[in-house]
Amino acid sequence: MPTPLTLPGICWPLQASTGDLAVATSHITGHFRAGAGFDAIIVCDLLPAGKFRNGASRHWCRTHQCYWGTLADLADWQATRQMRCRQHASPMGYVLYPQLFDPMRFHATTLRLGPDGLLQLRARTDDGGALFHRDLPALAIDCRALPGLFPPDIVQLNLTPPAAQAFSAALQAGTPLDCSDCARCGHPHLDLGSFALAPHRRHSCGHCGHDASHSATAIVSTPLWRLRQRYLHCF
Repeated sequence: MPTPLTLPGICWPLQASTGDLAVATSHITGHFRAGAGFDAIIVCDLLPAGKFRNGASRHWCRTHQCYWGTLADLADWQATRQMRCRQHASPMGYVLYPQLFDPMRFHATTLRLGPDGLLQLRARTDDGGALFHRDLPALAIDCRALPGLFPPDIVQLNLTPPAAQAFSAALQAGTPLDCSDCARCGHPHLDLGSFALAPHRRHSCGHCGHDASHSATAIVSTPLWRLRQRYLHCF
C-alpha cells in the first residue's frame, strides 16, 4: 500500500458509541480515494490509557475509538511490528479540506440537518449582512475564535454526520442533553448511536480513553450542546 497522506480533514468511524469531535489537530493521516467518502483507511492514533481490569496495560485509539492491548493485539504486533488497533483496516467516513467556519464573523447563524443528511449552514456576514449559505457533508468549527468553549489545545470542533444525527435524534426524543468533560484530559464527551438516546452518568472519553468520568445526573453528552447554548442555533 502507498505511503499514507497527511491532509487537512475530518474523519469518523462508521460504527462507534463514542467520538472525538473536539480535536487538537486539523489534519488526518491515511489513504483516500477522493475528496470525501466512506472508504478511507486512517492511521491509528494510539496513546497510553491505563490498564485493563486484569492489570494489563492498555492504549486508546482516538481514530477508531477502541482499546489496544489484548492478547490478539500483542500477537499482531509481534507478527507485523506495527502497533495498530483491531479496527485499523476498517473503512471510515471522511471529508478532506472541510469548510472551516468562524462563528464570530457571522450573526443569525443556524445549522440544520437536512433530509438528505447534509448539514445546512445559514448565516449573515458581519460585513454588510450578506447571506452565507452552505450545504455540507461535515463542518469544522474554528474553536480558536471561541475562547472558553473547550480546553485551549482544541483547535476545532468537527461536526460529523454521526454526531449530527445523534444530536438531532436526542433533541427530537426530548432526551436530557448536556456536555460532560473528561475528568482526566478535560475534553468533551460525545455519545453516538444508541448511547445518544439512553441517559447515563458514566462516560468514556473519546480523546484519551479514560472510562470513569461521571456527570452529576444521567445525561446524553455532546459538545454540540455547548455550541448550541453559547454561539449558534443548531438543530
